[in-house]
Amino acid sequence: MSEHSRAWVLLDVDGPLNPSFSSRQRSRLSYHHGWRNKKVWADGQEYRLFVNPEHGAWLRRLAADSGAELAWASTWEEHANRCVAPLIGLPPLPVAPAPVGAKARSVVPWTGGRPFAWLDDDEDELAAASRLAADQPHLCVRVDERTGLTQDHLAQVSDWLKALPA
Repeated sequence: MSEHSRAWVLLDVDGPLNPSFSSRQRSRLSYHHGWRNKKVWADGQEYRLFVNPEHGAWLRRLAADSGAELAWASTWEEHANRCVAPLIGLPPLPVAPAPVGAKARSVVPWTGGRPFAWLDDDEDELAAASRLAADQPHLCVRVDERTGLTQDHLAQVSDWLKALPA
């Protein structure tokens, strides 16, 4: 598959990779499942991240198995490469411009017509992306911000990627 026909797997940070867990859930997941609670700085502001290093391995495996290319589609934009990627074991990824309130309007044209699967927690942005993509092959997967990314989400993306025409 040529570089220009490879599908994108677009990643949001807050919600899918940085879920909104209660402090009790965070304590249990940190102790039993290896999740990490980290403070990071971006644009002079401190942010708390609660991330699962396994997510990076899952995403790398999805990309390797499918030939898809991972990219950020998050309001974190380039900060995702500096603050999030190292915590979950991802290399620096391409970054789609994703300003607050206009993510889909920026992200869909950025894909350049290539097929894309987008993992995000914002139903409105995903619905807008589906409208904007129209006939462009795409899959919008809503990830519940209360659970974060799961193997089921990745299986859905993997199945969709396998069904794309060669």
